[in-house]
Amino acid sequence: MATGTKPQSKAARNERRKALAATLNAISVALLAAAFFQPIATGRPPDSVLSAFAILVFVALQAAAHYVLTKLED
Repeated sequence: MATGTKPQSKAARNERRKALAATLNAISVALLAAAFFQPIATGRPPDSVLSAFAILVFVALQAAAHYVLTKLED
């Protein structure tokens, strides 16, 4: 923490955590949609390796978002 800055309030910390969780959620959904819908839109079947990787990253980002939300303060 830089000198001269006051600590964030609990509400501010919670808002930052919720914003991070929302960002992780948006990235994971966009990645999953792109991995499945982009090939279909171009007339190709989804690549199985890319699909598996997209699902793995989706699950990891969703887990990270849930972890961040567990750190919300009452």
